[in-house]
Amino acid sequence: MNEEIIKRSPVEGSIKKRTPQRPATVPTDIYISQKSKQSAIIKRIHRLMVKENRKSVTLHGLGAMVLRATSFALTAQEELNNQVVLIPTTETVGLIDDVIPDDMEKDIETQKRFNSVIHIRLEAKGNLDQLQKKTGRIIHRPSRNRRSRRWNV
Repeated sequence: MNEEIIKRSPVEGSIKKRTPQRPATVPTDIYISQKSKQSAIIKRIHRLMVKENRKSVTLHGLGAMVLRATSFALTAQEELNNQVVLIPTTETVGLIDDVIPDDMEKDIETQKRFNSVIHIRLEAKGNLDQLQKKTGRIIHRPSRNRRSRRWNV
């Protein structure tokens, strides 16, 4: 067991964590954060899959939100009467932090750290098509402005 353990060096100064980079998102990508309300996320998944007839929706959770994203996916599956299949994928991503030194004479440095990520794809089963046919489709592209949204009944 001659494995070397690489530890981060002690930092002299404060650490400013940068926001993680996200790839270009599509309407079916939902990022879970600490501020995400479970009821709002479940309604959004329901709207995307049932009202807008999307075949799949992807939930993304980073770090401490891995457990929360998993919980949201299981709740959404239960809400949709088990008519979706959950396909989880995990990985580790590198995040960059800025180290701001206490001494103003020194330059700002960066350091890299790693964090876990989960991507949970919710795919519709065949039985969800029947539920989608019973509901109306949205006439135009949905927006966050609820007043301009019309449902075809």
